[in-house]
Amino acid sequence: MITGFNTDVEYEGRIFHVQTEDKGRDNPVVESLVYSGGEILTKRRTPYDELARSSNYSEEAVTQLMGIQHQALIREINNGKFDPEGPKPFGYNIITNRSLDEVVAEFLSDETEIQRIRLEMENHQVFVEGTQTTVKLRVISDTSQDPVEGIRVAIKIISTNERPKEIFAEATDSEGRVAATLEIPELDGADAAILCQAEAPGSSAELKQLIRKSGEPT
Repeated sequence: MITGFNTDVEYEGRIFHVQTEDKGRDNPVVESLVYSGGEILTKRRTPYDELARSSNYSEEAVTQLMGIQHQALIREINNGKFDPEGPKPFGYNIITNRSLDEVVAEFLSDETEIQRIRLEMENHQVFVEGTQTTVKLRVISDTSQDPVEGIRVAIKIISTNERPKEIFAEATDSEGRVAATLEIPELDGADAAILCQAEAPGSSAELKQLIRKSGEPT
């Protein structure tokens, strides 16, 4: 059984409790709850069906997904998401003799806190409705160019006739890679695209490519 995360976060004198747990491989969902004063303020659920079925499944990979989601909620609390007056501007609680520009520059250069990432498609793809294709993606550090392991990569179909639909989600392996075999549905005349997204604590990256209608030249 994978141990969950539980963190108390103090913001402006108010205590928020963040709880993240894994529902298990038979119900592959990472669920986070934020409580304050006995009230549930928000719930976040991230499915990982593809990871659960793949040979890359491991408790470590799931734990990494849990950590990413857990830390994201903690950042949102500290950024004032649940403040009745709304989020505070960056730097409002910093006491320093340095200018705001200097503080921002240090914040952006601190690789121990934020690792900026880049998402790449390793194989050239032409997406066509009603076909099956395999997409190979890689996540690397934008500064060191090294592969980044344990980053959640999600692939969605976005179209003009329905809400975005997630069709793949998996964590990157030790080489920063994921491979997804996708079933591209018929579009029924709608315009659509494949959206690939990767999220790390404090950073995200995405790629978007149009889906061609059957019969269109490639």
